[in-house]
Amino acid sequence: MNQYDISGVIKAYIQMQGFFIMFILYIIIGLFWTSLANIQWLLLVLYAGTFFFANYGPNTTTFLLPSVTYSEECRSTLNGISAAAGKLGALVGASMFAPAADMWGESAVMVCCGCVSLVAWALTKICLGGGDREAVNKCK
Repeated sequence: MNQYDISGVIKAYIQMQGFFIMFILYIIIGLFWTSLANIQWLLLVLYAGTFFFANYGPNTTTFLLPSVTYSEECRSTLNGISAAAGKLGALVGASMFAPAADMWGESAVMVCCGCVSLVAWALTKICLGGGDREAVNKCK
């Protein structure tokens, strides 16, 4: 549904929504991990929410934002670099999840995921101006 809107402003806003709601959900899961372990259906619903908002926000806009962010001259190169950086981040995150959970516990890992989501929200706001049309147009 997101790909039908062609406005870069809306895409940046959708990405920020996804990151912020993921932040809230991960913090809730992390802070209440012990209680949620006993209410598994609620833990499943909250965790499923993180997947939904990851796909609704950042995963969708990752492919759509370069078309409005980068100039035509360097769009494909910068899109490739951005995609490679994203893949590297996913590799590091997936590789470090189990060792970090063993070392610090699942609760701490969920709070860390929330903090990463908050940093991603802030970077989106800073780099894309939080959906401000002037900031997006300056990037072109």
